[in-house]
Amino acid sequence: MPRPEKDIPATTPMEVAELARELRALRRSSGMTYKDLSTKSHYSAAALSTAASGKSVPKWEVVESFVRGCGFTGDLNTWKRLHQNAQARAMTEEAAAKAKIRMTETESVNSAKAEERGEPHQPRLLARRKAVTEQPAVPSQPDGLLTLVQQFMDAHMQLDARLPDESQRVSSLTVDHVHTALALCTTPQDVLSIMRELVADKGLSIGDLERRSRRFYPISGATFAHVLNGDELPTTEWLNIFLRACGVDQERTLIWHYTVTRIKISHLRHRKTPPPLVATLGEPESPAKYKERMAMWLGLVSTIAVIVLTTIQVLSKI
Repeated sequence: MPRPEKDIPATTPMEVAELARELRALRRSSGMTYKDLSTKSHYSAAALSTAASGKSVPKWEVVESFVRGCGFTGDLNTWKRLHQNAQARAMTEEAAAKAKIRMTETESVNSAKAEERGEPHQPRLLARRKAVTEQPAVPSQPDGLLTLVQQFMDAHMQLDARLPDESQRVSSLTVDHVHTALALCTTPQDVLSIMRELVADKGLSIGDLERRSRRFYPISGATFAHVLNGDELPTTEWLNIFLRACGVDQERTLIWHYTVTRIKISHLRHRKTPPPLVATLGEPESPAKYKERMAMWLGLVSTIAVIVLTTIQVLSKI
């Protein structure tokens, strides 16, 4: 009996991990082992296993041989997009790591020069500012999400430009970009903004959403407008109906539910900590507050349960 595959490292960038997950799912659906797959391709079982490990981005030739060896005879454009996204993210991570190393080396050199000149020691923050001033050509570490996304998109466009066939180029908005944007969300406003962008990208109106929702559960246009223009995250059931009304495939809704639940849990954890309980003869908690607190926790448990069930459904299809 073959040994089970090791989990994809938690530190693996999302695009690289997604390519590895898709390769693993394809192999499992084919019913072949890596040894079986090796006989149908030009690569060893170890090379094919490494390609689906998520530890690095394999060459396109390896991915193509892997996919064809599993019996896939369809269009490879989707696989090319997954591979291109993984390459672009890997290039971004590598550039950031090199920039950090160069910054550290620059700080060390400046510190050594300062000691030779007999200058007093400066705090690390001041030394970094001085290094940036003296060496403007050295790229600094990304200061925020916008900088990181910009680096990723620049690398993505450079790879895209190398493809000679216009039909193979990646469009401006793909499922992978939505996944990346959701992974960067930290507030309810971030998620709601992506929801509005999704509606605009699909060319839908509020009336379209109302009509489409009738297939699952009727939601009025006024309710759609209220939620999309508000500042609170929707419930699990409402979000699922919204995504289906927008035409999002069921297996692609998991990342949305995960993001909303992550933000809800984060807000609960970062609420102001109440003072320690002290035995007093004061009045007990009112029934209204008790019901409110219990409703909050029941809603959280319900959300987590839906995510678990959705995950099981997705895995059962693989």
